[in-house]
Amino acid sequence: MIETLIRTSALFALVGIAAFVVRRSSATLRHTLWSFAIVGAVLLPVLSKVAPFQWRVLPAASVSPSAVSRSKAPKADQVDDEASTPGAARSNVDGDEQGAGAPAESAAPSLLARLPFSPATGLLALWAVGALILLARLVVGLVTVNRIAERATEVTDDAWRNLTDRAIRALDVRVPVEVRRSDEVAMPFATGLVRPIIVLPANTDTWNPQQREAVLLHELAHISRGDLAMNVLSHVMRAAYWVNPLAWLAAHRLRVEGEKACDDAVIRGGARPSEYADQLLSIVRTVGNTVPNVALAMARRSDFEGRLLAILEPGVPRGRLTRMRSFTLAVLFIAAVMPLAAMTPIGGAMPKPQDIETALNEMPSSQQPNNAPLPEASSTIAALAASLDDETVSVRLAAVNSLGNLQDPAAIAALAKALKEDTDARVREAAAWALGEIDDNRAVPHLLESLKAEKATKVREKIVQALNQIDDPSATNGVIAVLRDPAPEVRRAAASALAEFEDPAGLKALLGMTRDEDVQVRREIAQHIGQLETSEALQALIGMATDADDEVRASAIEQFHHFENDAQVIAPLVRALKDKSPHVRQHAAEGLGNRNEQLKSAPGALIDALQDPNRDVRRSAASALGNIGDEAAVPALKRLVSDNDTETRRHAVEALKDIGGADAITALMGLLKDSDPEVRKTAAEALGKRRGG
Repeated sequence: MIETLIRTSALFALVGIAAFVVRRSSATLRHTLWSFAIVGAVLLPVLSKVAPFQWRVLPAASVSPSAVSRSKAPKADQVDDEASTPGAARSNVDGDEQGAGAPAESAAPSLLARLPFSPATGLLALWAVGALILLARLVVGLVTVNRIAERATEVTDDAWRNLTDRAIRALDVRVPVEVRRSDEVAMPFATGLVRPIIVLPANTDTWNPQQREAVLLHELAHISRGDLAMNVLSHVMRAAYWVNPLAWLAAHRLRVEGEKACDDAVIRGGARPSEYADQLLSIVRTVGNTVPNVALAMARRSDFEGRLLAILEPGVPRGRLTRMRSFTLAVLFIAAVMPLAAMTPIGGAMPKPQDIETALNEMPSSQQPNNAPLPEASSTIAALAASLDDETVSVRLAAVNSLGNLQDPAAIAALAKALKEDTDARVREAAAWALGEIDDNRAVPHLLESLKAEKATKVREKIVQALNQIDDPSATNGVIAVLRDPAPEVRRAAASALAEFEDPAGLKALLGMTRDEDVQVRREIAQHIGQLETSEALQALIGMATDADDEVRASAIEQFHHFENDAQVIAPLVRALKDKSPHVRQHAAEGLGNRNEQLKSAPGALIDALQDPNRDVRRSAASALGNIGDEAAVPALKRLVSDNDTETRRHAVEALKDIGGADAITALMGLLKDSDPEVRKTAAEALGKRRGG
């Protein structure tokens, strides 16, 4: 965040200097410069990720106190060596820690550790609140202006239409524009990104033709220049960088120069500057409350004085920018922006080896890579490995398959080389399969490295499947990185692997994929994210319970059992009893049966499920009602004992036994004469264990 603020501040400062240098040029030129600044500020975070080079000029990123304390804690066998080495703690040119700063750094962790939250988290939360407030203001403004425009009546008289057509031709406006009149506003304004609309105040009939033409030319100039979209973008940019005063300045200058550029368009259209200034002045004098800033109103009191002086000043350039000049400005702007995007912290790009070593040492033993040396290759393995350099693809492919079948870890190095370097995708795919067959976590680093560079979809898929087969949690982060792979089969394999790892970080990453376009990905996620047992996982499952796919819905409903004490699942379970899929309805009935401690009475939909056309649903509903023990279900269960399916009748008998009560006893007594001996037996046993009567 700090790096982005520095980059954008530098951008705004450069554009401000450029605008000052060309202050005697046309307003169109200055508006173009500020437009580039707005667009550049929005794109800088993206450009910084794809910049073709790095320019290390920013202050080095500070290390978190916990990381400092961990990375600085020497091992027991290093204390004596470090104490006896002169200048061991001094900084080198790459920015290592200063020895003089050690006492302050060692004290920092104990102080910050007592805070309920980190300062960085608090600042980030403050920024987010400010950004949301400004974005909310933007949305409210857009809605307000849109409603005013929608309620306005279309201007249909010929005089206005003729003036509008003439102004459209003069400015070469290429999109349809509507002109409307409203009694809710006293200021003409333009709005509408998709469907541009000019809204005029109700008193426009009193205007003379010159005043009408000037207003139309001004507002149409906004539309033809694309000012409507740029105005909205400036509000978004200001919300994102609201902590930076230069962002507010850039948005303000964009609006001011845009208004001046439209004034120039009116004067180029033939209006006399003095008369046009009088027309603007008369409009401003009659205006009370103006429209929201998101609309491009013709005149605002806040910046009117500067516009008036610019209109009346003789000799001011008022021309448009030619295409060649606009292209030249764009090229120069890109040349200036790319170095800003490439700005990175000094020494902040590469982690220190000791930090990596510390992180590995602190990993649970189950997640640490196996660093044991590979066994020596037998003559057979060595011969097959040599065949991986054969010029014939079929020979290399046969050698890879044989190495996979032998499942000898001694082949890992040769197979990893084939996976990274072979020119044939079939050989690389087979190499990934073979490494999975060997099932040794010493292959994980090779598989992850190849996964980053591999272009062939089938090979990427096979690499992820191999990582799944090895089932080493150290691969979690690497597999998370391909959850956004464009190929659905790769995402499918990644979801399956993360579910297999059962690493909380991997399962949490799956939460962002619950609406993936590939149904197999969603099915895999629905079957496993319940293991997280977090509120985020529960909300994701509740959403997946309405998925378009039957299997996804069924799995999501089934996963509710991980949240046995959470009453939030009852409503989606009841809704699922009406699902079109009998499998979903069955899971819903079973789930409600496990909520007997939370349910005071049986839901009506569960009692209705005793008449479901699917016998499995009827059985599950009967069992669930027995667990809940609500006597209101007895009449429906009495009808169910006449079901033509023997197993369903047994479930009804068991439910009546569990519920008890006089009505249940009467029904059980009638079942002593059932044609099925198992039903008669169950009824007899139930009467001996009845709850009441």
